Amino acid sequence: MKISWGVRIAAVYIFFTIALLAAVFVFMNQDVHLVTDDYYAKEIAFQQQIDKINRTKSLSEQLEIKPANGFVDFSFPRLFKSNEINGKIHFYRPSDDSKDFFTDVKVDSINSLEVATAGKEKGLWKVKVDWNAKGNSYYNEKIIMIN
Repeated sequence: MKISWGVRIAAVYIFFTIALLAAVFVFMNQDVHLVTDDYYAKEIAFQQQIDKINRTKSLSEQLEIKPANGFVDFSFPRLFKSNEINGKIHFYRPSDDSKDFFTDVKVDSINSLEVATAGKEKGLWKVKVDWNAKGNSYYNEKIIMIN
């Protein structure tokens, strides 16, 4: 018995419709989870981070981060008085976060700070400086090599 082309085309359409309805049913019954429960709070914090970066870029003088033998030198903008500057510095080790360390921003009279790196693992580090001056928040990041 030979099946006509019309029956074959109708069978293909019916099979396609059944497969499409099955896919819709399966996908509609999947649980959809956000990456984090407090998505909106994290979005606001991220926007605040962007605002800090933009505020930092608008300064006429920028924070300078210079690695040297045994320490990293931070030169904060002289637009601010030394007693107006505070914050935290995060030394982030991308290959091993257990090696990360933090230090407070405590500048001297010429807005400089030296952070000792002697004894720290050599290699690539990301320095994240979250600092405040005159009631405004600022943020800098720089990738450095510790030798």
